[in-house]
Amino acid sequence: MHEYSLAQSLLLGLQEYLQKNSLPGRVVKVHVQKGELLTLSEWALKEAWRILTEETELSGSELVLESVPVRVRCPSCGYEGQARYLVEEGWHISIPVLSCPRCGSPVEIVSGKELAIVGLSIEETPTPA
Repeated sequence: MHEYSLAQSLLLGLQEYLQKNSLPGRVVKVHVQKGELLTLSEWALKEAWRILTEETELSGSELVLESVPVRVRCPSCGYEGQARYLVEEGWHISIPVLSCPRCGSPVEIVSGKELAIVGLSIEETPTPA
């Protein structure tokens, strides 16, 4: 299960961060950017997160996924921006076309493949009076 290993990598990276940095409370949400080109089941990734975080300092935290659109750069004409998408009637998805929308040349992918933690939502621990 690909999602399990991705969730484990996110968890290990976050645990390392938490060991080095003191937070004022409990992590309740972990905000993650997921590139559109990364093929995975969001449900399976969230379920793997739930299972892996049991009995850890992140138990009960929610994985919140934000989709990152595909951006491309064309070495031929200098175009940089969003990829063109192929959409057909009856399809349930749109597919990014990895050629330049301006000149048709092959492009470099600038964004759309990432999976990265970009923020945390913290439930602050009340300070004793």
